[in-house]
Amino acid sequence: MTYAFLTAEDVLSRIRDQHRNDLRDVDPALDPPDTNAEAAGEAIELSCESMAIAKVRSALAQRYDTAALFTATGADRSSLLVLHVLNVFVYLLYRRINPRKVPEVVKEDHDETLAWLDRVAAGKEAPDFPEIQPDEDNAGLPRFGGGQQLNGIYY
Repeated sequence: MTYAFLTAEDVLSRIRDQHRNDLRDVDPALDPPDTNAEAAGEAIELSCESMAIAKVRSALAQRYDTAALFTATGADRSSLLVLHVLNVFVYLLYRRINPRKVPEVVKEDHDETLAWLDRVAAGKEAPDFPEIQPDEDNAGLPRFGGGQQLNGIYY
């Protein structure tokens, strides 16, 4: 399985294969394997990963260079970012089966991630992520004009 940001090892560090197959509606005991179910399972995981990345990215986008954060690969990825994307990813996988039966530890991890994202977005917490760089054309230059004209005088 190829993910956009996460790796198979990341996912397996949080979900055992048996639970992962249940969450993806895949039965590995079938002989021959159901390729349609496997493809559908991969689509489910990719969709959950995409939603998890979008949720995390939306909270970080105002202050941090999310393009650099989410295009990093392997050891260059931030462990903190991987942790929080995984928390949302796992929650979304469990939630699609039965929203009322999401394990308590998964809910707690998800809630912790949402609280962290709120603190980061509010500027109360500052992870060691690359910040957005100003445009080179306007870097550090004051802006003049552009105000509304009031009785021939610009303010």
